[in-house]
Amino acid sequence: MIERASGKRVNSPGSVSIGDHVWVGLGAIISKGSSVPADSIVGAMSFVNGKFDEEGTVIAGVPAKVIKRGVTWSRVRKKRFSPEEMDGWKS
Repeated sequence: MIERASGKRVNSPGSVSIGDHVWVGLGAIISKGSSVPADSIVGAMSFVNGKFDEEGTVIAGVPAKVIKRGVTWSRVRKKRFSPEEMDGWKS
């Protein structure tokens, strides 16, 4: 966006960083300058507009915030996972 009176840009760009093994829910918006750490989940319809650095979290809401810690995710459907299975995505 450019301010007509001064000709100056008033909304500078910003990089977006999304770590490895991140599940982004349907309709989530990740805004400029945001950072989502590895092994995290972004809730559906959330608005991420900040930098998060704690891995293994659920980030959700408008604006997004950490709502749960100490999680991971897998496409495999089973009731229980070993520590090795939970970290299998890292290899």
